[in-house]
Amino acid sequence: RAGIAVAIAVAAILGVYFGTAESIVAIWHRAETFAHGFVVIPIALWLVWRNRASLANVPVKPFWPGIAGVALFGAAWLVGSTSGVLGIEQFALLFMIQAGIVTIVGLRFARAIAFPLFFLVFAVPFGEVFVPKLIDWTADFTVLALKASGVPVFREGNHFIIPSGAWSVVEACSGIRYLIASLMVGTLYAHLTYRSRWRQAAFVLASILVPIVANWLRAYMIVMLGHLSSNRIAVGVDHLIYGWIFFGVVMVLMFWIGSFWREDHKPAPAGRAASSAALTGVAAQPVSAGRLAMAMLVVIIAAGMWRPIGAAVESGLNATAPTLAPLSDASGWTPLAKPPADFKPHYLGARAELEQGFAKGAERVGLYVGYFRAQKQGEEMVGSANVLVTPKETKWKQLASGRDQVAWNGTETTAATATLGNDLNEMAVLRLYWVNGRLTSSDYAAKALLALSKLTGQGDDSAVIVVYTPKVLKGDETSATLRAFVQQNSPAIERMLSATKDR
Repeated sequence: RAGIAVAIAVAAILGVYFGTAESIVAIWHRAETFAHGFVVIPIALWLVWRNRASLANVPVKPFWPGIAGVALFGAAWLVGSTSGVLGIEQFALLFMIQAGIVTIVGLRFARAIAFPLFFLVFAVPFGEVFVPKLIDWTADFTVLALKASGVPVFREGNHFIIPSGAWSVVEACSGIRYLIASLMVGTLYAHLTYRSRWRQAAFVLASILVPIVANWLRAYMIVMLGHLSSNRIAVGVDHLIYGWIFFGVVMVLMFWIGSFWREDHKPAPAGRAASSAALTGVAAQPVSAGRLAMAMLVVIIAAGMWRPIGAAVESGLNATAPTLAPLSDASGWTPLAKPPADFKPHYLGARAELEQGFAKGAERVGLYVGYFRAQKQGEEMVGSANVLVTPKETKWKQLASGRDQVAWNGTETTAATATLGNDLNEMAVLRLYWVNGRLTSSDYAAKALLALSKLTGQGDDSAVIVVYTPKVLKGDETSATLRAFVQQNSPAIERMLSATKDR
């Protein structure tokens, strides 16, 4: 009866939040990095099934305070939905289901199936947030190792040149696939193979560190193979093949070494055995069908009530097409016939765009404004696809990034900065987000401001503001040019954005 109640509750929650559940499966199918998600639920069910004999004697008693957890994660889903952060939506859905299961079966039974419940976390496609840092680490190690090997290297960002050719460390080189696969399998292996907590923790830590270091060595090996062979090998599809073979060998070695300390043939430690005996020492008293049904219904209501609230918030958004008026009074900056560089930031889903160029003496500045309204997945201002330049961009590559203080409409604020370059030129860039009159340079703060604006009934009007200028390779003249332009023209830009919102 408890199993049926759990199954109905889980099915109901998945039905209410079908869009979020579908997005998880779609990522499993689309991205090889997360293809392991298809086996996570079967493995979790198998972990419960293999202990079915002992679980039969664990008492089931609904844990009513668990309803608060269900409601809390439902509210988190609402925040994720209104801010357009799919990861929050997906994790909130998982945690709602976990809290609902704990509520229905009770704490004792939940403790008995704690690991299978935890293992479901690997079903959520998460980890891409670490890709930029993993790319940086891989590039740092590869360049350092090449120099130590006597190979001269010229580096710009994550692109570097050696005598035999040019290389780039891109997302596929970050090692995120190796890391996620290793962590999931390593966690399962540690649970099944070891009894002591410190051995389990040590192996999980190894399953994180080993693939990171192995990926560094893989990248160095690939570049050296290409260099020593005059780019005859390790530069095409064999580049990936060698990488996976190397990773496979390293993983086999890690599990082989870990097997020397295996404890699966030993009984559980005394403390844990006593705890298990306390749970299963007596036959479980059957819980009434009425209490299980009540727990199931309360879980479904506590989880499902947030979906219609989210729909009501979305239905109240302004969906009319906005228009952006070009700046006419540019505080002494003369408008140009076209922007000063063949550059346009890669921001998809903007409902309106403005591109202008300005000149003052020898200085040239470009302005891009992308305006977003009635945002939805794939058409939002802050998203993984919306960047200054994509890794596949051929005209410009991002060489560096940072932060700089600028005066916006009379107030000091922090802007994101970047240096873009190609074979001939470099360009300095400033970027800011405008969300319903509030300014930030942080992706996370922009998402939070968006959720706050929507939940308070103020709409989701937002804009990305990008200012750029050809880079002067001396002193701080380029940054000074951008700061001066922003200081002098931000009041006009602010008025233009506010007028657009009010229309």
